Amino acid sequence: MVIDLESERRVVEKYLAECSVQPRRVVLVDDGLNSESLATALEKGDVLRGSPAWGCIVATEPRAHRTYVEWAVRQGMHVLLEKPVTARDLRTDGPGEALGLVADHHRLTALAEEKGVTVVVQAQRRAHPAYQLVKEILGDVVSEFGVPITYMDIHHSDGTWNMPWEFASREGHPYKYGYGKLLHSGYHFVDLFCWLTEVNQHIGRPPDRIGLDVFAVDARHVDAQLTEVSYERLFGSARWRRHSGLPRPASLPVQPWGETDVIVLARLMDGSDVLTTAVLSLLQSSFSGRSWLELPEDTYKGNGRIRHERVTIHVGPLMAIQVHSYQDGLLGGPSPFEVVVYRNRELVGGEAVTRMTMRSGAEGSVVASDSLNNRAREQIVEDFLAADGRRSGLALHRTTVRVVSAAVAGVARLAQGGSGRSVVALDASASEWYRPE
Repeated sequence: MVIDLESERRVVEKYLAECSVQPRRVVLVDDGLNSESLATALEKGDVLRGSPAWGCIVATEPRAHRTYVEWAVRQGMHVLLEKPVTARDLRTDGPGEALGLVADHHRLTALAEEKGVTVVVQAQRRAHPAYQLVKEILGDVVSEFGVPITYMDIHHSDGTWNMPWEFASREGHPYKYGYGKLLHSGYHFVDLFCWLTEVNQHIGRPPDRIGLDVFAVDARHVDAQLTEVSYERLFGSARWRRHSGLPRPASLPVQPWGETDVIVLARLMDGSDVLTTAVLSLLQSSFSGRSWLELPEDTYKGNGRIRHERVTIHVGPLMAIQVHSYQDGLLGGPSPFEVVVYRNRELVGGEAVTRMTMRSGAEGSVVASDSLNNRAREQIVEDFLAADGRRSGLALHRTTVRVVSAAVAGVARLAQGGSGRSVVALDASASEWYRPE
């Protein structure tokens, strides 16, 4: 069965016309429903018509995630949930609503446990063979020598170039509701940081909290970075002026906008001691292959997005690991994934330098559809089909949701002239999980 918005009828019908397997029903709900009205419509409308369903894939605009997951879980369905876990409209009370993401996670986790179903979050880097190898190597050294990960640098840029008027009009990956990169692709890399640093729990004094400092660029800043003169030179005056009168961040100064780029400085601490420092630079207004003004039909992969991904990890003086994954901008072109491990071999053994290059496609495969990331996504789907939450079950995202929530709240406070600093407790039983600074 397919549930979607009435406004998406043409898109749904076109997609299904090309599918060999057809749904039993297509349910199109009113676009104007809020969360409560949507929940009521799903419950009272008897969407399933008495026919039980085993599972549900929730891949909607994330502000609707909580409602759909709650409905599915109450019906006894296992759920595959696209990231982020939930999102909220941050225009009125940005910091308060951002902190509510943790309450959403707690509520959905408790409900899934009560109903005996599995909710799997599509965070594919937990199933990525290269990152699994990296975590295994780190875990071995950290546990054997008692030295934590002391430094981590994660850079991700996805080349999402929005034209100024698209900030005000887009519903997919929106910014007009007060959130952006952190609740778009940024979630993956906060999760990667939290997941990899789990190895620090193997040392004698594991960290008990995370200190955060957040800096952000929002749509208003991007609108100032590229001027009218720049756009006219890039696209030509005649083409540009056909669009330049549309609403844009510069013309809507009161509107709070979600972040396009965010820098998160993190410190994993035990007492007053800092065990790990980290920098997460997460960019959307970055190098892009887009060279057109009009949005294409495929606004996800077909709008010039180019992914550049880099990770650097140090385990004190004992080990360093570099991860590089850069798309070259050519559709279907090569996208090697390289891992380089440097060891102080006189102390920890092994090779001084180990280089491993994993190609995106096996011999004879179609590279564009057989990337390591896509294979990892398939693994998460297989986990869902097996109702197996050991890799990326909802409960395992508790720390990630806390860090994302605190970072989003920091971005919202910055926009109000406040501070982006906070402390997040790692202990699940902590009476207070969050403290602004």
